[in-house]
Parts: sequence; C-alpha cells; structure tokens
Amino acid sequence: MIFDILAITKYTVLFIGSFYGYFKLSKTKFRLINLLDFFVAIIFSIGLYFATKQLRLLIPICFSLLTCLYFICRVRHSYLNTVTICVISCGITFVTMAFAFVASLPLNYLFFLIIPNTTIRDCIAILASDFLQLLFIFLIYKIKRFKSGISINYNDGSIELLLLASILSIFLLTLTYTDDAAHSPFEIIVLTLIFCGLGFIIWWKKYVTNRYHTQIYKRNENLYESRIKEYEDERNNLLNQNAELSKIIHRDNKLIPAMVMAVKELINTAPENAELSVLLEQLQELSSEHQEIINSYQKEYDDLPKVDSIPIDAVLHYILSKAKQFNIEFTANLSNDCIHDLISKVTDITDLTTILCDLGENAIIATKNISESKIFIAFEYSESNAPRICVYDNGPLFEEKVIANIGKKRITTHKGDGGSGIGLMTLFEILNKYNASFRLDERQKEKFTKCIQLTFDNLHNINFLRT
Repeated sequence: MIFDILAITKYTVLFIGSFYGYFKLSKTKFRLINLLDFFVAIIFSIGLYFATKQLRLLIPICFSLLTCLYFICRVRHSYLNTVTICVISCGITFVTMAFAFVASLPLNYLFFLIIPNTTIRDCIAILASDFLQLLFIFLIYKIKRFKSGISINYNDGSIELLLLASILSIFLLTLTYTDDAAHSPFEIIVLTLIFCGLGFIIWWKKYVTNRYHTQIYKRNENLYESRIKEYEDERNNLLNQNAELSKIIHRDNKLIPAMVMAVKELINTAPENAELSVLLEQLQELSSEHQEIINSYQKEYDDLPKVDSIPIDAVLHYILSKAKQFNIEFTANLSNDCIHDLISKVTDITDLTTILCDLGENAIIATKNISESKIFIAFEYSESNAPRICVYDNGPLFEEKVIANIGKKRITTHKGDGGSGIGLMTLFEILNKYNASFRLDERQKEKFTKCIQLTFDNLHNINFLRT
C-alpha cells in the first residue's frame, strides 16, 4: 500500500511539473483557479497508476497523452500549438526526473548506511528524489531561454529541436520501463515507429510552414515590383507633363506680359476705347485657358494617407488597385504616430504586411459581388492607447461555422472566389506571436456591416460581438 501511494506521489510530481512547464512556456499568467490543477494532477496520477499497473511500458505515452488532452480541453489555443508545448513540457519534466535520480544517488547511499529499515529507506529516497525534481523544474524555468516562454510562430528552428529532444526523452523513458528489451522486439519496433512518425510530422509541419512563408515572400516581392513599376510609370508621366507645362509656361511668360502692357497703354491713351474691353476679355480667356491646361495635366492622386513605411504604403496601394478592379470604394485613415508605434510592436514587418494583405483580400472577396461596396482601413489607438488596425467592410456577416472554427482550423465560405481559409489561420498565428487581441464587431449600423479590430495590447483577448 505504501509503495502505491509513493508511486502516485511520483506521478503527481510529474503532472505538476508538466502543468507548471506548460504555463511557463505558453506565457500564461497564474491565477487562483490554477490551484485546481493540483487536484487534477492527483486524479490523473491515480488513474495513470491503476491503468498502467499491468503494462508499465505505456506510462510515458499515457502521461503525455493525458497532459495534451487536458490542456486541449482547458485552453482555447490552436490544437497543434497546444500539443507542441505540452510535449516539450513533458520532455523537460522527464529530463528533470533523470537529473533528480542522478542527484539523489549520493543521498540514497547515505540513507543506505544510516537507515537499516528497507521500507523507510526507500520511502525517504523516493521523497527526496521528488523534492529534487520539483527543485530542478523550478530552476530550469528560471533559465533565460525558458523564463519568457516560447513562441511557436516566432520560430528560429529551436522549437523543432526542443520538440524532437522531448519526443526522444519520452522514447528513452519508455525503453526504461521495458522489463527485457531482448524479449520485447514488438514493443521496441512499435515505439521506434511512433518516434519516427512523430519526427516525420514535425518535419512535414516545418516544410509546410516554410513553403507558406516562401509564398508570402514571393507575393510581397511581386507586390513591391508592381509598386515600383507604378512609381516608374508615374515618374515618366510626370516628366512628360512637366515638359508640356514648360512649353505652356514659356509661351505664356511672353504673351501675358505683352498683353498686360498693351492694356495699360490703351488705358493711358484711350480710356474710352472699345478695344480695351476686347483685350481684357482676351486676356481673361487666355488666363482661363492657362489655368485649365495646367489643371488638366495635374496628377490625380489617390486619397490614401502617406505612411512612413514603404512596405505598408505598397500594401495599401496594392489593396487599392485590387479594389478598383471590382469597383470597390477603398479608403484609409491614419492617426498621428500610430504606424510608428505599430511597427515598434510588430517587430517583423512581414507579419504586418501579411495581416494587411490577408484582411484586405478577405474584405475584397466579401464585398466584390454587392452594389456600392466599401472597404475602410483605419490605423488608430484603442481606449487603452494601444495601436490597432481596424478593417471595415459592408459585405455579408460571418457564418456561424466560420465563427466556431476561426483560428482553429482552415475554413472558408468563398472557395469559389479564391478563399482558402489560410489567411485567418495565419492571422491568429501572428496574433498569438505578439499576444495581440482580436475583436469581430458585427454591430455596425451605418455604411459598414462589420469590423475586425486587431489591437496590439499584449492581452490576447478574443471577442465576437454579434447582433
């Protein structure tokens, strides 16, 4: 009985370590409700002990599965991100268990010398090992690399290494529970296949992510090239117009002063001469023609605000050009210094341009088949003085199935119009990366039907306001 309790205590320490690791790695704040996780750890430990009592080989895998399933049900994050962080947390917990075992060996030897009772000695040794493991778990999350958590989306390749190392630790721990490896070839083969399969899944995820990023870079590159071509065409048109205006100005610089002198002379010599009114009329017509010609050659600039960022300016003009193809009215507004604060929050400008492109294209798809379609993008500050992006349109409201799966899996109701659902998935990955907040407001009462607000306030709140 005593050893059953000690085994359950050991599993409880493992669950507590994994739960604590998940909260630290996912940058989740501890609240009073987290005390319930302690009781959940005890319940899971009892279930794990009795479920695997006859097949100890399954202890590491069942432990990892229980941890993943618990946090999938407990938190509202992407399933893949939750499983990834859970596996890494379990791997770190297993590594600390190994460290604790090694560190407790001198203590076990000391207990062997001074405590003759085997049962008491084993109990003290196990409790000492559990205490050391909790200490190591606490210390390992004080390391700078883990102290501030990890971001699955802002990945420099270290996440894959941590995940593979964690899976390897689970695999090796499973082997230690094999009573006789020489007489358990089937179990070894199954474990090896599972390890290789998980390794393949990780590699495939990285491949798909890299491919999508490559597509984003290509799209941005094409966007920049298109904008550069527009600037070149605009420059050539301005040069041609300047040449024409130079000729007009050169001509009028001679004609207008000559006519002014003629009028003055007529006024001085013959105030009542009827030719005076004729010349004045000609002078007025010439001035009007002069002004009309200049106005006709003026460039008709769009009314988009000029931002202090070439990539964002290029994206806004890209959205404008796409909107004009479908006769969609597109406008934008910019608060003072908002772009500067926005760029300081979103350190990777590619993430910011991706957000604008995806939301802009989604708005175009939603509004291109309605009359008097309108899109409006505002860069402004929230009530808490945090920079945010607001995208308004007067397209149809989101369907219930889209709201239910938004940010969780790819879903679209505009597949025939080029929608794929990957834009919203990428949007939520970027929001998770920067702890930004998302709000869908479908209570607009004027010329727009809905608004998507992205606020970079480091709160990561998700709100849906529907009528």
